[in-house]
Amino acid sequence: MKNCVKVFALLALCSCLLSCKSMIANKLGDAAAGSNKNGVAIPKKAGSPDMMMAFMGEKDPQIIAEVLPMIVKTYEILALQNPKHQGLQIMAGQLNVMYGNLCVQTPAESLPIAELQKQVSEFNRAKYHYLKGRQYILDVFESRWPGFEKAFLSSDTDAIKAAVSKLTKNDVNAAYWAGGASLIAWSLDPLDVDALSSIQGPVALLEKAASLEPGYSNGAIWDALCQFYTAAPVDFGGDYERGLECYKKALEISGGKAPGIYITYAQSVCKPAGDRDGFVDSLNKALAINPDDDPSSRLMCVLNQQKAQWLLDHVDDYFVVW
Repeated sequence: MKNCVKVFALLALCSCLLSCKSMIANKLGDAAAGSNKNGVAIPKKAGSPDMMMAFMGEKDPQIIAEVLPMIVKTYEILALQNPKHQGLQIMAGQLNVMYGNLCVQTPAESLPIAELQKQVSEFNRAKYHYLKGRQYILDVFESRWPGFEKAFLSSDTDAIKAAVSKLTKNDVNAAYWAGGASLIAWSLDPLDVDALSSIQGPVALLEKAASLEPGYSNGAIWDALCQFYTAAPVDFGGDYERGLECYKKALEISGGKAPGIYITYAQSVCKPAGDRDGFVDSLNKALAINPDDDPSSRLMCVLNQQKAQWLLDHVDDYFVVW
């Protein structure tokens, strides 16, 4: 009998320790991800510091590019150790997408034509990280709504509509990164048959996110939709007029203070139309924005302005002067 009591006591102690370990892991995960184990953002207390300001408020993209690889792997390790913490999974996905854009695609876009082979190789690397990041988030959605991933990657309009209808406002951030990652991966490899056949899902996901929170990240969702609708063939969901509507919506929401939307307009509308003056004007508007006006998006502002300046410096590459 005494032995039985000891066994039960030991089991109870082990259970308590495991419970404490799980609780500590979840608390650490909450702090690292900025959202709880269910992927819901944790409201910040008034006056409390925002840790993301050390990242998004930085004015020097180079220092971020140098530390981002380590940050990505750190979050992947945390996500691996706590696979049920949806906030960590989403953050790991988001960081992979950011790494692909900041550290891989953006530098590759400015490579000269003589280094085309290297550029293609780097674009493939960026695509890998976009799809890897997307998978982290799709795994979260799949755990919530079994069958979501299959519908999302299909061309079944009804199934896609039913899948994205389950999203709530709490899912908008994750939806933006998953949908955006899909579209930017497609833009790097537009002849990818798999990407083409599953393009409806990402667009529907972003449209749903935009309807739930139109003002998300200063119009970032509308910007992404504008890029897709103005670039994609009609047979695959392209809709030029809808693209212009999305541009106007992004401009309205951002108050003209987000340089990215001006770059989108220059590249997606002015360049195809041969509108050199509009191209230059839009890029100059992007450069006129003061990054310090919104410290929370200072990093993205500086990055976009660097891109705008590069495009202006190479304007003759895009327009033929007769």
